[in-house]
Amino acid sequence: MMIFKETRYGVCSPGFRAAGVKRGRYGVSLVVADRVCETAAVFTRNSVKAGSLRYTEAMVKNGVAAVVANSGNANCCVPSGVDDARELAEAAAKALGLSARNVAVASTGIIGRKMDMEAVKSVLSEAACGLAPNPQGSLQAAKAIMTTDTRIKMYSAESKGIRVGGICKGAGMIAPNMATMLCFITTNAALPKGMLGKALRESCEESFNMVSVDGDMSTNDTVLLMSNRTARTGYRAFKPLLAQVMAELAKMIARDGEGASKFIEVEVKGARSVADARAAVKAVSNSPLVKTAFYGENPNWGRIISAIGSRLDIDETRVDVTYSAQGRAAKLLSGGKPMNPEPARKVLAARAVKVEVDLHLGPSSAVGWTCDMTPEYVKINAGYN
Repeated sequence: MMIFKETRYGVCSPGFRAAGVKRGRYGVSLVVADRVCETAAVFTRNSVKAGSLRYTEAMVKNGVAAVVANSGNANCCVPSGVDDARELAEAAAKALGLSARNVAVASTGIIGRKMDMEAVKSVLSEAACGLAPNPQGSLQAAKAIMTTDTRIKMYSAESKGIRVGGICKGAGMIAPNMATMLCFITTNAALPKGMLGKALRESCEESFNMVSVDGDMSTNDTVLLMSNRTARTGYRAFKPLLAQVMAELAKMIARDGEGASKFIEVEVKGARSVADARAAVKAVSNSPLVKTAFYGENPNWGRIISAIGSRLDIDETRVDVTYSAQGRAAKLLSGGKPMNPEPARKVLAARAVKVEVDLHLGPSSAVGWTCDMTPEYVKINAGYN
């Protein structure tokens, strides 16, 4: 349910411009602020990190005035990775009239291949000439970083003069901690860096860390939150707005999972703690058996409680499992007792399905998003190189 008013500006609220260009193998996106922004960031927890990520991780403390992101190459597991990221930052700084110390770099694409720096810098120069302070600029930036994505991912909202907008990419190698993605978020909220970081980390736990397409963690995951500090606000007013934007972007990733034919929302209630509820959601979302059952429209609730039981100590004789879609609900398990599965087959025919599991063990709940796993997912990833 929407809490705040959705808008169309994406990352291009007043004080920000964006652009994106794709030419041949490479795409380049730019998000540029009129001033150096207070910046918070979250990065992958994978111990193998891209050169671009390592570069940005070290410089983000300076504050960010621009982000340059390339698709077509992950800039990962190559000896020159950090140096190539620095070269890209310097090229962007020159084109934009900025200091390289305030330019963040992100990359997405194939691991283990050296980036063609001259080709990427050529695309960068073209993108720098097309910067626009409007939704079209944001759309082009979102489009240029797409890899196996089939949908542009952009969302923004506002409340009482506070604006938050983001673009992201991600469709495969999507797993909790974080989803395989690049995400750039802009805001005018005048909050100190510590509060921005706290809001970003908490919102990430509720959104991107609750998405799964295939259970694989990437080497390049980057989320940057840039504030130009032009509107006064408090943490309690800002955090829910940021959380809404990030949750909507997270749902877009799940809907666009590689080869997906169904979007699945998983809610676990009645857990002993929020941590347990989140663990249960992730167990269901990550299970290939659950995901293939959804593809086959097979109401096999046993796979769901088995997945949860592998992560938590539960009492299967108390569990309820319900599927719902398009105003129709079908209970498959009630207090551990199997129900007639036939009504659930009709529910599972929908493109978007909600799975609700009540463990009846405590007061806590959590929500996450995933998709089914199809033969098309195998086809896409068998040939990705």
